[in-house]
Amino acid sequence: MVTLYRGQDPLTKDDLNVYILDDDGQYFSPFSITYSIYHSHYNSFDLACSEELILETLNSVPIPFGIGKFFAPWQMPTDISIGNYRIKWDVKKYADSPILSSEEEFQIVLQVDKLKQAMLNGGGDLEDFPNNQFTGGCAEA
Repeated sequence: MVTLYRGQDPLTKDDLNVYILDDDGQYFSPFSITYSIYHSHYNSFDLACSEELILETLNSVPIPFGIGKFFAPWQMPTDISIGNYRIKWDVKKYADSPILSSEEEFQIVLQVDKLKQAMLNGGGDLEDFPNNQFTGGCAEA
């Protein structure tokens, strides 16, 4: 599952992306492609019980980064809720083709969760933090 961080810069081709292939397994640029993003809400049993469309993403057009390769250049709001989300891609291969849909779940977490993950992975991801220092926490007495 893709993990994004609240306050992250605009998304790139390495974040929410999709690859379109023809019947022969070759990259193919479709007639049309759009995406929409939804915030998923879960109950205490971890079952999806509802979701809400993030209106500014409804039928947004992705950016191509090669033949048949696209990404969602979504600029998430700085105050977006952490939690689980879903991106839905709608693709029309040809003008007279039906719309085909594909979905991918992802999560948005706080930046501090990225630090925790880096520390659990042996600190290899700490280069993302200036001077490899965490400025939060308790001060020494």
